[in-house]
Amino acid sequence: HVFLSSFLGCAIIRPPRDGGIRYRGLTQEQILPVDYEIEYICRGNRVIVGPKVRKCLPNGTWTDITQHSRCRKYSLLYLQPTRLTSLPLFCHSLRGRNITHCTKLGKWDSPKPVCLCKKKLYIGALFPMSGGWPGGQACLPSAQMALDLVNNRTDILPDYELELIYYDSMCDPGESTKLLYDLLYTEPIKTVLMPGCSSVSTLVAEAARMWNLIVLSYGSSSPALSNRNRFPTFFRTHPSATLHNPTRVRLFQKWKWTKIATIQQTTEVFTSTLDDLEQRVKEAGIEISVRQSFLTDPAVAVKNLKRQDARIIVGLFYETEARKVFCEVFKEKLYGKKYVWFLIGWYADNWFKIKDPSINCTIENMTEAVEGHVTTEIVMLNPETVRGASNLTSQEFLGALMNRLGGKNPEETGGFQEAPLAYDAVWALALALNKTVAPLKAKGRRLEDFNYNNHDITAEIYRALNTSSFEGVSGHVVFDAQGSRMAMTLIEQLQGGSYKKIGYYDSSQKNLSWFGNDVWIVIYVTIYLVPLTLDLLLRLLFL
Repeated sequence: HVFLSSFLGCAIIRPPRDGGIRYRGLTQEQILPVDYEIEYICRGNRVIVGPKVRKCLPNGTWTDITQHSRCRKYSLLYLQPTRLTSLPLFCHSLRGRNITHCTKLGKWDSPKPVCLCKKKLYIGALFPMSGGWPGGQACLPSAQMALDLVNNRTDILPDYELELIYYDSMCDPGESTKLLYDLLYTEPIKTVLMPGCSSVSTLVAEAARMWNLIVLSYGSSSPALSNRNRFPTFFRTHPSATLHNPTRVRLFQKWKWTKIATIQQTTEVFTSTLDDLEQRVKEAGIEISVRQSFLTDPAVAVKNLKRQDARIIVGLFYETEARKVFCEVFKEKLYGKKYVWFLIGWYADNWFKIKDPSINCTIENMTEAVEGHVTTEIVMLNPETVRGASNLTSQEFLGALMNRLGGKNPEETGGFQEAPLAYDAVWALALALNKTVAPLKAKGRRLEDFNYNNHDITAEIYRALNTSSFEGVSGHVVFDAQGSRMAMTLIEQLQGGSYKKIGYYDSSQKNLSWFGNDVWIVIYVTIYLVPLTLDLLLRLLFL
């Protein structure tokens, strides 16, 4: 029976005969708020027939009010004859008939069915669907695709089902603070947290230790996140931005450059990356002769590069700032045969052709200024045709993802490049959780026993993730001692307005694979033979 309330919420609901109601933190004398859930429980050898959980609706009623819930005995079902003529059987997933009839011989007319109920494990996730990096637009469908495959596998977590509870973080730490609170203080308990964006992951990973939660990020590159003292339970399938630096140093050595310059946008991720680069070039005997930075307007910084005669320049900034920088580079003529620029490789392929109201350069100006620059980019899609843990090749994964995206243009879908990392993050988590089942069972524990005070279950998940090693659609998945993904680096050069692959570098093996197709701007000079007078000689000497 249900009683309606004129207040905002629902009045108490009567329990079934031979049963009771489990209230979550509230007493029966209170008006229960909207979205509040109650659960029926039965005494003795009885089970609920009908809805087991009811939820308070905004109109003051409970869900499924037309369906009765009763407590019925189940032990008699297979132990002795009963006066029941038939008994319905309820289960999340049932192998066998869902109803059995009592025959005149006092026996049931069908074999005992098997209940295939899976216990749920919840992942609390933050996907940036908007904001500075709307990576959730492709990473969320990718993660959901991985979850579907994992949950259908009989050899991975056969007794469990993974479920994603997610919010749009907007890549904003302020917004994410509220969302993190909601994830932690509302049921169900989350076993793992999965954020994206470096600034959001920093917030989540620093707080997670207080709840004994493992954090696994699919889209965070900040070098600061490699600090194990500050972020003791953090892992990421996106490599640290510092992974670019060994590649840059190796290229400097290949081309025998001993002096470089840098220009960076003043954000934490680029400052940390540059600090790491400074240490690495110093060890290699290379000097950073000029170091410039800017917050929003790079004009002065670019002028200083020109004034201080910078030639080999490493640029660290986001894509929107890259357009501002190279508009100034065009104005200062800081390009051509005397200059080599090194940029980040995760910009859109046509980034310099995108119309931008914040600059006053034409597409032709930009195309001229950027020609010949070199980029380094983390390999995020396995270049080999291999079937890994998910039984998909990287190309099959892309095809399945495009179907999920409904034909959206990849260049206009945030996080498309990082989508393989989100996919592999779910697989890394599933394989790690699967690995913990046996050792936890030996200790008399189960994954579903996890709560925010379980140090031992967290420790087992940590150990399993820390020893991850499998083939994913993004390549071989393995974490270093700081929980960061180890991966290869792709080297490209802009040639004739489009990017060409010129090599790969494996920093773990210190192996440079060079294609030998790099192209440099050459100026052809015609020499005229003329009589050499003293006046002409002096003029040539002081040109």
